[in-house]
Amino acid sequence: NAGRRNQPHVASAVVCSPFALVSQGGPQMKTPNTTKAESSATRQGAQIIAPGGLPDKLNTVTAEVLARLLNHGRLTSIDAVSEASTTRLSAVTHYLAKEYGWPIEAVDKAAGCRDGRVAWVAEYFLDPQVIARAMAAGAGDWCAKVRAARRARRAHAARARREAERANAARKARRNHPGQQGL
Repeated sequence: NAGRRNQPHVASAVVCSPFALVSQGGPQMKTPNTTKAESSATRQGAQIIAPGGLPDKLNTVTAEVLARLLNHGRLTSIDAVSEASTTRLSAVTHYLAKEYGWPIEAVDKAAGCRDGRVAWVAEYFLDPQVIARAMAAGAGDWCAKVRAARRARRAHAARARREAERANAARKARRNHPGQQGL
């Protein structure tokens, strides 16, 4: 993936073009070579500035991710673990694009690792024009409700951890050890 590291990509296509993208005289390619972060539809001349729909359930990871993006947030998978309690940021952004119509964009970003490596991770965001339109349509109030609902849900985190510990202990107790199935 060395050739794609500096190229932006969209979490999921929102506007489709009937035209295939081609390199100069070469074979067809999915994403043209570009250095500016923009959606594929925008590169094809479409104006994507309409906001998508807002999830009805406010206390979900999906709602929190969207609320963070609407507040000009830029999220990586590591950010999502600590801030939104999910390891599935890519799936959430894809779901928001597919089911709610949000043109979530992503660029690859270098991240230094504790073990001394440099890893490339996707950083997801919304175009500022999309955010402005969404806020003008009332998304700010929705975001405030999401923050309150997620705060209320986090108040039960200790109980959830205890329940998970009990469930894991019970599962471990039921597990047969290799070589002892007949005993």
